[in-house]
Order: sequence, then structure tokens, then C-alpha cells
Amino acid sequence: MKKIILILLISSAANAFAGKIAAAYKALRSYDYFKAKELFYGALSKNPCEASYGLATIYYRNDNPFSNIDSAAKYITTCKRSFKNTVTLSSYFISRFTITGLMYFISNKGFKIYSANKNIAELNHFLQHFYFSPDTLLNRAFLLRDETYFTKYNAASSSDSMNLFLLGHPETSLYAKARTAFYEYQYAEQTQQNTAFEYKRFIKLHPLNPNVTQAEYKLFELTKPLHSADSLYTFIKYYSKHTMDDAWKMLYSISVKNYSKKELKEFLDKYPEYPYRDAIEKEIFLSQQILFPLKNSADKYGYIDTLGNWIIKPCFDDAAAFIEGFAGVCKNDSCFFINKEGIKTSHLYFEETEDYTNGLAIVKKQNNYYLINRSGQLITKGFEDINNASDNLFVCKQNGLYGAINAKAETVIPFSYKKLGNFKNGYAYYLSGKYGLVDVYNKALKDRWDWISEIDTNNLVVVKKGLWFGLMKLDESLLLSPEFDYISHCENGIYLTVKKGLYGFYNAMEQCYITDIAYNYDKLFDNNYYTNGKQFKLIEDEGVALADINGRMSIGFGTYTNIFFAKNDIIRIKKGKKFGYVTRKLKPLTAVEFDEASDFENNTAIVIKQGNTQLINRSGKPLFILKEGALKTDEAGFFQANLNGLCGLINTNGETVLATEFSSIKYIGHNLWICVKNNELFLYKAAHKVLIKIPG
Repeated sequence: MKKIILILLISSAANAFAGKIAAAYKALRSYDYFKAKELFYGALSKNPCEASYGLATIYYRNDNPFSNIDSAAKYITTCKRSFKNTVTLSSYFISRFTITGLMYFISNKGFKIYSANKNIAELNHFLQHFYFSPDTLLNRAFLLRDETYFTKYNAASSSDSMNLFLLGHPETSLYAKARTAFYEYQYAEQTQQNTAFEYKRFIKLHPLNPNVTQAEYKLFELTKPLHSADSLYTFIKYYSKHTMDDAWKMLYSISVKNYSKKELKEFLDKYPEYPYRDAIEKEIFLSQQILFPLKNSADKYGYIDTLGNWIIKPCFDDAAAFIEGFAGVCKNDSCFFINKEGIKTSHLYFEETEDYTNGLAIVKKQNNYYLINRSGQLITKGFEDINNASDNLFVCKQNGLYGAINAKAETVIPFSYKKLGNFKNGYAYYLSGKYGLVDVYNKALKDRWDWISEIDTNNLVVVKKGLWFGLMKLDESLLLSPEFDYISHCENGIYLTVKKGLYGFYNAMEQCYITDIAYNYDKLFDNNYYTNGKQFKLIEDEGVALADINGRMSIGFGTYTNIFFAKNDIIRIKKGKKFGYVTRKLKPLTAVEFDEASDFENNTAIVIKQGNTQLINRSGKPLFILKEGALKTDEAGFFQANLNGLCGLINTNGETVLATEFSSIKYIGHNLWICVKNNELFLYKAAHKVLIKIPG
């Protein structure tokens, strides 16, 4: 009986609660939120899923005074946790689908509310209380929170601040971005002064920082201008990785200047780890090989050796001699450098090339001029013009103005002059408003002249004021005031001075005149006609005289019609229209009987007598006679005989070395001549008296 009563009580209570839930949902459907809320709370302990779903719905909605998204999140969580798929629940339209749908709406509304201000605390609140949100929404919240954190830590713009972010958020999706920022701040903080010391320290202390590569390049850029072999080697040994190839090439270019076998071997001995050792050893071999540029019958240039073999086949439109191991060649309107194997030395092409000097060459590319080293690296920016080095400075033109750089490409003389001469003995002339002098340290003397010559071997310059010339020291003191028609530097400290159409000689070393300014000047003759620096030709209306360094007459006026300076202790003289030879003591060596005559060289001279060209010895005896032809001095003590458009070669004994049957003979050095006959090329080797045909 008790059992039946208990069952009835339980059943009655269940019906009561079921009626309460039904009444609550009925009130909810009629928007009676006060009654519905009270009934749901009353049923919460016995029907947690149904009551929580109803409360979550009330708190989610905006059309009642109880709207609260946090409460909605709380009760939908309870609903989900206590859900059981029963007929009772389905009667109130509560299912996994409807719970998931309400959770979706609650989470979206919560995200909209707590993400609006991008406040870290609010975003953390959302992540903590709305953890049931879809992964996409949670990820958005995490990202927004981490971005907010990142912005906060990044605002300090320091590696320490960014490191705190990394330590506090090891799993953030922004980790890679934050780590990059950390590395950037670390690099910037430790290289603020852009010094070599900072870059070296950074490379050593932070090898994992990806900016180590940039630090290496920066360090290389700071090391290159030093042009120091020791500095470059230290860089290569301890700091170079990505720049290794260029650094070794630059070290080689700095160390090897004249391309000698000795210098190349010293380089290998000093740097045994040089990565291109085989190439250097090949260069040592090639440096001993002598090659000459030669044009074949098809007008193409190549290079032959001393045996007449084509070592580099003719394929170039133009070719220069090998200097310091490289030669400039041109092909198809482009110029470049090759080595003695005919291999192009760099990937660059140029419009013009000049010979290498001390490891550097001037090249023209896209209408600008550059300096290039032996490794094929352009070491300067482009200039409008570059002169060859003088006093280790290159005078250049930039934006219409002139200045000078050194072999390190450093500006030594600012680009501020309208003109700038080549430096000699430490000085060069410049033009600003007027002409002045500037030294290699950029110390300029006042510009007060209308013209200044280049500095001569005596450290003197000829200056001009108005129409008049003077002679000045580099300290601006005058040796000769500007009162002359013309002044010109001769040899041995002698200057030819002209005033009122008359000339004389001034000794700048002794600061005195050797002769009076009293002799007839003809500007058609150059200085060598008037003096050799030891003797002085004096010309008056009645004839010619010769004076010595002390101004004493060694040959007086009226003796000869013309006198030429002694060569090999023999003086060539002229009487009337005939030439002859005398000793220094004026003792005749030959009769004055030649129509034309040259000075003696190697105890022989070329003369013309009665239409015949002769080679004579010191006693005037003919060694060789050429009728209706011509002789001219060639190289290496030989003479060329020309007859009927053909030429041959004669030695100092008057012996025919090559018959007069060649269309051209050209000396190329090393006692070798290139000869052309019937459009065929031959190589004559004087040392062996051999004529070799060069293959076509």
C-alpha cells in the first residue's frame, strides 16, 4: 500500500514539474518573460536541460529587460551538458540541432560584443566563457587577442618587448611574425652607428638571426673602401659566407698589381686557402707567355706567340696588347677583357676599354666611365669622364664639374672645378673663376691667373696674366714675372723664354739666364730644335751658333749654316745646302756633301747623295746604298729599305736581312717583326734569322 502511495506521489510531482516547464514555454511563446523566467528557474533543478534552454533563450534575446549574453552563455552550456535525447525534450523542440543553433547565435553575439573594443580583458573573457563557440570564431578571437597583444608589445619597438610577447605566447599564430620583428629590432638596436665593430659583434653574438646575412654585406661594404688586404682577409676568415666569392676576388685584385710571376706566387704563399688556386697557377704559366695582337687577311684580330702560332684565333674586330695579363678586345660593337687563354674575364660588356695599370682599368659603359679591377668588379660609380692615374689620383668629371678620386674610389678632390689638370709632383692646375693650383690633399692656392700649365719635372708652372707669361714656384713665388710673349719648359731645368720676338734660355735651377734674350725665334720649331738641355742653338740673321750650359760659344756664328746637337759625340752640320759631320772638337768626319742627313744612331747614319740613299758608318763609308729608294730607322737597331712600294730590312752592318719584297714590315717587340707578302703573314725572328709563315 505504501509503495503504491509513493509511486502516486512521484508521478504527481513529475506531472507538476512537467506542467511547470510547459507553462514556462507557453509564457515564453507569449513573450511573458517575467513569468517564463520565474517558472524556468523553478524547474531548473528537476529539468535542467529544458529550463536552461529556456533561460538561455530569454537572456539571448534583446526584447526583454533580462537580456544578458553572459547568462545566455552560462545556461546554454548547462543545457548542452544535461541534454538527453528523450521524447520529453523533443516535445519542446529541444534537440542537438536546436541547442547547437542557439549556441551559434549566442557565441556570435558574444564575439560581436567582446571583440568590438579589441580589449585584451574582454577578449579573454569571451574565450573563457564562450569556449563552446565554433573553432573559426574562437580562432578569430585568439588572433584578435594576439594581434592586440602584438600591437601593445610592438609599440615599444624593442627586441626586449617583442621577446616578452614570444615568451608569453608560444603557440600564437603570430609567432613567426613576432620572431621576425624581434630579429629586426635586435639587428637595428645593435647596428645603430653602422660601424664595422657593430656588424662584427652582431655576426658573432647572433648567428641565428637571419639579418646576419645583411650584417655581412654591410661589413663587406665598409671593408671594401679600405682597400686593405689584411682587412679583407680578416673579413673572409671570420665573417664572410655569402660574400666569400666577391671578397676573395677583391683581395686578389688588391694584392696582385703587375701580374708578375713573383707576385702571383707570393699571393698563393700568403693565402694558401685561396679557393681558385688552380686559376692562379694557370695565370703564373700564362704570365710567362708572350702574345701579340695580329690582324689576319679577313680583317679579324687574334693573338700569336713568338713562334707564329695562333694561340687565340682571329675573331675580334679590334684587339689591344696584353697588359698585366689582360687585353681589351671588341666584337660586334661590344668591348671586353680576355686573358691569355682567350677567356672573357667578367660578364660585363663595354663601349670602350683602356689598358690595365696597377690592377685597374678605365672602361666606358652606357656613356659613363668606371674603374674596374682585375676581378671584373666595377669599383666606382659612373662618371662623365675619367683620366688615367697621375700621382695615384684619377681626375674625373661629374655633373659638368671636375674632381679627383683615389684607387679606393674615395673622393679626394671635391667635384667643384670647371677644369682640373692631371696631378704631377703633388699638384694640378684648376679653373674656378680663374686658374689656380691645388695639391693632392685638396689644399688650394688662390685662383688669380688667366692660365696655368701642368706642373713640370722641376715643380714649376708657367703662368699667364693677360697676354703675358711668367714662371712660378708651387709656393706662388715668381721666378719670372709675367712679362714674356712665351715661356716653355725644356730639359734639365731649362726654359725657353721669348720677348718681343726674340728668345733666350733661363736656368731655373740656378735662377739665372744662360743667354741673353737676343735671338730670332720661329714658333714653327719645337723646343728640341733649340736645345737638348745641355747645348743651345742661337739663331741670328747672319747664321747659327752653339752655346754650352755656361753660355760660352762652342761654335760661333758664321761657321755653319745650321748646327744640330751632338749624338754619339758626332755633330751634324750644314753648310749652304749640304750636310756633313764633325767631332765635338769640330774635326771633319765626312765631307759636307750630302743632300740630306740624319743624326748618328748606333754608329750609323742615313744620308742621301745624288739621289741615292746610303747607310754610312762613323768614317763616312757607305755600308748600304739604295738607288731610287728610301731608308728609315726601324726598331732594335735595324733599318727599313723601301723601294717601288715594297720594303725590306737592313742591319747596322748594311747587310740585307729581309729582301725588299714585302708590302709591310712592322716591329712588334722582342726582336720580332710581322711581315706581309702577297696578302700572307710572316713572322721574322731576328735572333734566329728565321722567317716563319703564319697560318691563315
